[in-house]
Order: sequence, then C-alpha cells, then structure tokens
Amino acid sequence: MNSPAPTSGRPQDSAQTRAAALDDALRALDSLALRTAALARFRARERVAEGSEHHPAAAPATGAGRESVRSGTGPFAYDDTIADPPREVVALPGLPPWIRDVLGVLRGSSTVLRPDYAPDGTVHDFIVVAANHFELSGQERAGADLLGRPLSETRPGARTSGMYDAYRAALAKGRPVSTDTIDYVDVIDGTLQRARLRGTVSPLTTEGLLLTNWEPVGEARISRRIQESSRMGWVEWDLVTGRVQWSQGLRELLGLTAPPPEGVEPGDTRSVDRAARTVAPARSVAADFMTVGRLLEPDDVPGFTEDMRALLAGGEISGREVTVRARDGGRAQGRERGRAEGRDGGRGRAGDGDRRVRWLGSAQPPGANPPESLLVAARDITEQDERLRTALSAAERLRQEAVAERRVSETFRRALTPPLAALTSRRLSVSAAYVASESGIGGDWYKCRELPDGRVLLAVGDASGHGVEAASRAVQQRSALAGLAYTDGDAGELAAALGEVVYYAGIDTTATAVLGHLDPETRVLRWASAGHPAPVLVRDGEPTLLNAAQGVMFGVTPEAAYPVNSTRLRPGDLLLIYTDGVIERRGMDIDAGVAALLSAVRHCACRGEGAQTATDCLVETLLGPEAEDDATILALHVAR
Repeated sequence: MNSPAPTSGRPQDSAQTRAAALDDALRALDSLALRTAALARFRARERVAEGSEHHPAAAPATGAGRESVRSGTGPFAYDDTIADPPREVVALPGLPPWIRDVLGVLRGSSTVLRPDYAPDGTVHDFIVVAANHFELSGQERAGADLLGRPLSETRPGARTSGMYDAYRAALAKGRPVSTDTIDYVDVIDGTLQRARLRGTVSPLTTEGLLLTNWEPVGEARISRRIQESSRMGWVEWDLVTGRVQWSQGLRELLGLTAPPPEGVEPGDTRSVDRAARTVAPARSVAADFMTVGRLLEPDDVPGFTEDMRALLAGGEISGREVTVRARDGGRAQGRERGRAEGRDGGRGRAGDGDRRVRWLGSAQPPGANPPESLLVAARDITEQDERLRTALSAAERLRQEAVAERRVSETFRRALTPPLAALTSRRLSVSAAYVASESGIGGDWYKCRELPDGRVLLAVGDASGHGVEAASRAVQQRSALAGLAYTDGDAGELAAALGEVVYYAGIDTTATAVLGHLDPETRVLRWASAGHPAPVLVRDGEPTLLNAAQGVMFGVTPEAAYPVNSTRLRPGDLLLIYTDGVIERRGMDIDAGVAALLSAVRHCACRGEGAQTATDCLVETLLGPEAEDDATILALHVAR
C-alpha cells in the first residue's frame, strides 16, 4: 500500500487560496466602482440637461442682491499654476474696441454678456457678445462658437452651477460681485467637464453689459503646508469626469511614483504645468482602488474594500489604521537587515519601510448615492518626528505638537462635517453653526438628514474631551448614528443603540446627545435626550425650554432606557438644539448661562424669521471668542 502523500504543501495552498480570495474581493470592488462612476456620470448629464431648458428666471433685474454667492464646496480641482494670457479674443461688431483689450489681458475664462430681458422685466438669459479662448473647465475653446447665442444653450451648466445668481446680483447692485468657490459641471461636445471656480462679475453700466472672469481655484499651497507639517496627504476620485488627483504627500506615504501626464515627456516642466490645467479624464477610479488595495497587508484588504464600498454608497470613513507594505527595494533591504540581526526577514517591520497609516474619508455631496466624488485623507502614524524630538526643547516640542494636532483636527472636521443640505419640504429650513473654543477643536457634532420614509433626522451631540481624540470620537458617534437611522427605530431606540456604541468603544469616555425624528406632514417631533441640555422652542417671539423626560448620558451603562418626548411644531416656530458650550461661561453658573441664552434668542427673534438668521444672530451676540468649550447650534424653522 502506498504511503499518504506528504502534507507539507498545504500551508502554501492555503496562502494561495487566501490570496485568490483577496484578489476576487478587489475585482468585485473594481466592478462596483465602474458601475457607480457610470451612474454618477448619467446623473450629472441629467442635471446639466435640466439647466438647458429655457424658462423665465424668477429674480428681477433690479433689487437687493448678494455681494457673495455661495455654491459647491470640496477639494479644488486645480493646482496653483499660472495660465498664459489668452491668445484669441472674439467679439460681435459694434462693441467698443477697449473690450477686446480687456479680454486680451485677463487670464481666466472671460466673456462679455448682454442680459436678455423677458417682457415682465426679469432676466431671462444672457447672450455672449465677446469672449476669450479659455473654456470654463480650463481647456481651450473656439470663442466664436459662443457669439450671439444664449449662454443657457452653449453652456447649460452655468445655470445649474450658480453663475446666473452672480450675474443677477451684479446687475442688481450695480457694482462688481465676487463669488466663493462654485462647482461647475457641464457637457461640452458630448464630454462631461468639471471644475472648481471663483469669479468676478462687473457691470458695464454705460454699455448695459456684464464682464465676467472665472478662474480655477488652487489648493496646492495650503495642501503642501498641511502635508509637510502633519505627514499627511489626500486623494480625490472624481466619479463624474474620471479624474483622479493625488497629493504628493499621499503618493510618498504609499510609495507611489507620479507618472507624467499622457503625451508629456519626463522633465518637460512647461508641458506638465499645461497638462495640469486641463480636465481631460485620467485613470479610472476602479484602477486606483486595485492599485492601493494591493499595496496593503493582506489582513487590511477586507477593511479597505469595506471602506471603499461605504464611500461609493455615499457614506463616510470615520477612521481606520492600515499597514502599507514597502515597495520591492525597501522590502529587500529590510530582509537583509533582518537576517543580519538574526530576525525573520520574511516580513518587514515598520522600521524596514512599512508604514502604519490612519485614514478618513467622505463622499461628496454627503449622503448622495451615487456620489460625485470621493475624498480620502491619510496621515502617517508610524513614528514621531525624530528631528523635532532632538532639535526642540520639551516645552517647544509639546507646543508644536498641539498646533499640529489642532490643524489636523480642524482639517478633518471641515472635510467630514459639511454644510447642511436643504430639506425637501419648502416649509422647513435648517441651519447649523459651530464655534471652536479658545483651546481648539472639541467633540461637538450635529446631523440633519432626510430618511427614506420622509422623516427628518435631527441630532446634536457632544463627545467629552478636546482635541483630535474628541473630534475623532465625535465623528465615530455621528457615523454610527447615520447607520442606525436606517433601522426604523424610534428616537429612544436610536439613543439606546448609540449609547451601547459609546460604552463598548473601549475608551473610558462619555457623551451627551439630543436626537429625534420630525414628520414634515404633521410637524410632530419625537425626540429623546441623553443627559443633554434641553432644546429651546421659540413661538411667537418668546423662547421656552423643552424640559422633558431624559435618560442618562452615553457611556455610563451599556443598557439604558430613553423615553420619547413628543412636540408638535406650529407655523412660525423655531427649534434650537445646542451643546453645553452655548450656556457655560467662566464665573457664571448654569442657570445664568441658560438665562443669557433665552435673552439672546428673544433679541434675535426680533430680527426676523428663518433658521439661518437665528444662527447668525446667536453666534454674533452670544458666542464670544474666549469660550471654555466649543459650541454648536442646530436650528430648524417652520415657515408660516
């Protein structure tokens, strides 16, 4: 009888099976990314198509206008390279000759527009009467193709991006208007184009025209400073255009080499700068997922695919640590050192070139499915900066670390706590305000999201502590609530579940929160409180505290019951949910702080209605720059 075959090859077979399973998981992620990107492009084309439909604008040609027009936010799509002056200017006959001279020296995408008025005196559209050769997206264009045609026909994305608001504001004010960053998306010659822009619109009152100049917004200098001081980097995957932007800091973290753009020879700096200004599609997002996934330790690949799937569904990454394997050269050197020191050279340690990285991420716009872009920020946490430890004194080193900690926490908070989106119900408006304390960022968080069943989730919480750790716990609690909100539980059940998350987080910490569901049809708010300050209801200009039953703060016990309170809102009501930083002051007891809040609310109610009006006024009159704790206010207003 033959002897059984040796089993020494089984561990190798098991490793191969595991490697194949991980590769299959990455390929499945690849397919999901491709499908999500295709859907994002389809939705973007739909939105641009809606902007191309001709319909009279509601805003009149005269009246109050805004000095600054706010629109989309997020990482900018351009670097800080300076564009060459325009080479071509076109204009309709009869225009003053100086218009060509002005367009010839402007470095952005510049046009001269003639307002097209409807019979009722409102601005219906804008006709292009002169233009230079720069496209809004950064590419070059044939300006003659735009002349004499309505802007809504040639560039429908200008209507949906918020540019028309800036044009009407300049007409109304009769003086130049500058905009904040807007997110411009358009279909040009059948291709989706996207850019982050800032612009200036100047009325030419004598001629009855508008001079516009839009330039790409660059974040390179700010990004470089943050990356150099905090050993961090970022990447943005744009699902609409397929463009992928890696910061140099993250490339160095992952050990990637940045190839020159297509058609550019290595060392050709001028061509590289010119290519950086275009918005031509680059590598696919799916290919990048595969590249990054294969750089990680196998044990970290399942978590990586889970995070990327969450982002593709419009979610967030609250924080995950992974090990990035050294590239071949670094790993080989590590193995040699390991053998020389008598260690196992089969797997390099962090000191052998591997890096331990913590990353956070969010989808933009928040909660969109599919999202338009994905943003991931990462920080190298492998070791402390040796040069700081040796060159600076202990006191100076601690001060520098505190500054870096505050910078990192504020950067992450801006990325993961975006502005609130407008609610579907036109009778409801929401606004939020956050003011950091004098010692830096803290654990305040807020959330407002419409759920699939039509209810509106409202929540304000406060994770104990200050600094990066408190902000990280706040992000974790906020993200946990985002997932729990889809379990169909009432406010009490959500509070109980969130309390378990805080208790079992493995950290000796506590938190408070008020959370609830508002039914837009009945205007009934069902809410629960976990040791949090009582909300304020403003009715007919008079504020009152909603003192009701509440449960213990989170983190005290794993099992706690949270009673559900019910409050019916009326037309004209204003609801304020806030953190304890709003009512706590040095040398003032809590009752005096509450009285100061009610007095400020009563004062602000006289200024007018609306959630934004309320938060702006309260920040101005109540929240000073020397608060001991950070402060957050979430306001909801019911229109009359």
